[in-house]
Amino acid sequence: MANTALNLPQLTREFEERGFVVLPNALSPAQVEGLNRALNHYLVEHPDEWVRFDESLVQTADVLPHTSEFDVSIENPLTLKVLEALIGPGISFEEFSMMIRYPTSRVEDIKGWHRDLTRDYARRLEIQAISLIYYLTDVTEQDHCFSIIPATHNRLVDMRPDEVVAGSEVDVTGPAGTAVLFHARCLHGGKLKAHSRERRTLHIYYSRADLARTSEWTRIPERLYSKTDPSLPPKLYSKWNVTDIFEGTGKRPKDIDPTLSTAEAVKEVQRRAKLTAQLR
Repeated sequence: MANTALNLPQLTREFEERGFVVLPNALSPAQVEGLNRALNHYLVEHPDEWVRFDESLVQTADVLPHTSEFDVSIENPLTLKVLEALIGPGISFEEFSMMIRYPTSRVEDIKGWHRDLTRDYARRLEIQAISLIYYLTDVTEQDHCFSIIPATHNRLVDMRPDEVVAGSEVDVTGPAGTAVLFHARCLHGGKLKAHSRERRTLHIYYSRADLARTSEWTRIPERLYSKTDPSLPPKLYSKWNVTDIFEGTGKRPKDIDPTLSTAEAVKEVQRRAKLTAQLR
């Protein structure tokens, strides 16, 4: 764990007010190096597990059954301490994915401004999860970055994605090892930069153990749910076998072949979405 002092009351107040906090040095240089090495291995060993959304964005969501090399990012004592202050002792792990954004001439992100878990505006108050993003590469003002509209989780919760005014966003930059914690109800998106280098990120969601799981795209393997580590929150991996899934983007359509891998199923969802858009 990186040596970062935490002022939990201040971080909690900032999160409640803005909907996000930034933690510099949440990962040590050695951890960043190890996670990048693991990501390189995964690219080579599991090429079919990656989903390409466009020329600038690839992502993979069912990583954990294939390797334990990313467990350290889920169980980081520093970020878990902040998450427990925000969520409470009944914190549960929900999902894990890795994303690479490549250099591109695109000027707009494929997803645009959005809230996570559901795109149904009327259900925005049902969104309860907190997302953790780790930067595995340096992100400067010239690089693709995470961008967020502050307070759209509470004070500005009625704002629609198409009502975002340019300049009201906060672009989160920082060196590799930086962590961003944000309420999934906040409007956010990826901001693309014309001269960006490759950007690598890990995306981890947490919620409360008494709520429906946010996503079934990430399987939780036995090595995690069988742990008896007293240093971890007791219900961290309690949702390994739950069937109560939040009705939204994290739920696998019932009519998709259950034998398809996560990547294949996501690709089928993409195909259907493109077909629907063409028919409109």
